[in-house]
Amino acid sequence: LGPRAPALLHVAGQSALLSEPGVGVVGSRGVDEDGARVATAVAERATSLGYPVVSGGARGVDQLAMNAAYQVGGSVVGILADSLTRTVSRAETRRALLDGHTVLATPYGPEAPFSVGTAMGRNKVIYALSTLTVVVASDHETGGTWAGAVEALRGGFGRVAVWRGAGEGPGNPHLVQRGGIPFDTVDQLDVILAEPDEPVVAPPEPSQETLFTG
Repeated sequence: LGPRAPALLHVAGQSALLSEPGVGVVGSRGVDEDGARVATAVAERATSLGYPVVSGGARGVDQLAMNAAYQVGGSVVGILADSLTRTVSRAETRRALLDGHTVLATPYGPEAPFSVGTAMGRNKVIYALSTLTVVVASDHETGGTWAGAVEALRGGFGRVAVWRGAGEGPGNPHLVQRGGIPFDTVDQLDVILAEPDEPVVAPPEPSQETLFTG
């Protein structure tokens, strides 16, 4: 992320997972049944290949992917846009953290409530922590999934794969046009993940004019 990286992360759980290349899984809160199956299958495939699943903890695709990875014994990295303190107060969350295969993190204060702004800032962290981020279902020209994927493609925040099959969203084909890697079977993830990562160059800091020279 370069200069766009958060200054710090507040963390609960197995912090070493943040240093492992993961597979991000993102998508709409209102995903349909086909999309839900894809989110689950992608998470299970990533886990079987030894990757932590990275997502945002929101309803829909995020929670489906994180729960699927956890249930098959995989590692889970949750980057939250909501209060970390409130999330870890839930008994089921504490159990997952104590198992040693889950970490929750936020680039905001641990008590910070959800907002559109925190969700947008959280998205780039998901992409940055993932060797590949899979977009299961995105709206077109609207919503956090679309905005996060477009920002990642423009900024070079890791590779972005886009589901092109039953359950995709109206924005998915347009994300492919913007540089996303299309795939229509979960088995194709093996090939995509085996490809060497292209170097990701952080965008340069904007130059600043000065009042005086010489």
